[in-house]
Amino acid sequence: METSKYALVLTGSTLPGFAAESVWPALAGYFRMEPAKLSEQVLVRAPLTIKESEDLGKLQTLQAGAASIGAEAEICAPDGRPGLFVLLDGTPRGPVPRVFVEERVGHGLWPDNLMIAEVGSGAWISYRHFTTPATPDSVAPAFEASSADADATAAQPSYRPEPAQEYTDQGEVAAGELPPGLAIHAGFWRRTAAYVIDYFITFIASWVLGFVAGFLLVATQGAGGASSATLVGGLLGLIFGWLYFALQESSAQQATLGKRAMGIKVTDGTGRRIGFGRATGRFFGKILSGLILSIGFLLAGWTARKQALHDMIASTLVVFRDVEPGAPLPTVRPPMPWYGWLLNILLVGGIVLSVFAMFMFIQRMMSGLGTSGATGF
Repeated sequence: METSKYALVLTGSTLPGFAAESVWPALAGYFRMEPAKLSEQVLVRAPLTIKESEDLGKLQTLQAGAASIGAEAEICAPDGRPGLFVLLDGTPRGPVPRVFVEERVGHGLWPDNLMIAEVGSGAWISYRHFTTPATPDSVAPAFEASSADADATAAQPSYRPEPAQEYTDQGEVAAGELPPGLAIHAGFWRRTAAYVIDYFITFIASWVLGFVAGFLLVATQGAGGASSATLVGGLLGLIFGWLYFALQESSAQQATLGKRAMGIKVTDGTGRRIGFGRATGRFFGKILSGLILSIGFLLAGWTARKQALHDMIASTLVVFRDVEPGAPLPTVRPPMPWYGWLLNILLVGGIVLSVFAMFMFIQRMMSGLGTSGATGF
């Protein structure tokens, strides 16, 4: 019968070239767990099945992510038999699939007198005397112990195995703050490219709204309406910009059109979707970010979690699209799309040209004033 379910087993060992003191804190961040919880509830029981799924590709992705950190994990195919707990160094470990234990014993990694217990049973017995009934209706006992093992079995700790837990599921993952990480938080230049896209969208829409409002005011009020057309147009532009950002960033997409194009989104501190009120606070917080010589925006390139000033005000983060609540954190930073770099180059080039043009204008004005003064004198 073809196996339809797979298990990912965290062995509790580190891969060659990695130090345990750096691997386990990084793995805790990858699984969105507190380091203490990983140590006290997972590593102390490893080898341990941490995820079962019919999606082999999903488990392979988790395995690759753990390996990139330096944590060893193995994928095996349970055959429907109950899992096993094993006694290593006097400590119950597991549960793990039975085929995992058989493979380790078969390769000599574990001794054949290893003490084991079937999930749901409190009886410990030597592996060498552990047998499986030939058929479901067989009356043969699942455990066959010789008198030679009686004393060893009695000496084992009193331990009632518990069912396996999936530590990568949302229910088990600690809902803590997202840690710093280049593969988690979108940087300054990616956010800038997204903002350029959004700026042009809102600029064009605001210009159209202002033009229509001005036309209607002049048509209905004559010359008197022209004086208020600019104010009304500006107010409509502000309202459109507010709704454009707040509605989209609080939507299921969690991102404006520009952010979607860059593969990023807005979340709260734990990676969850924000509400309309917080998205509104974030939008108007940008006014303060711009008033202080745009330093508030530049903070997105300096802070640990890439937060701009308005992110700090609203307690929000801008993260990559693959960051999801209750899921392992990505370990690879997505590359910047080519059009993102193009937008940044055009923006920086435009700023440099504007500064140069302003400098030349001021220099020409000063030269003109100097000439006029000399001639007049």
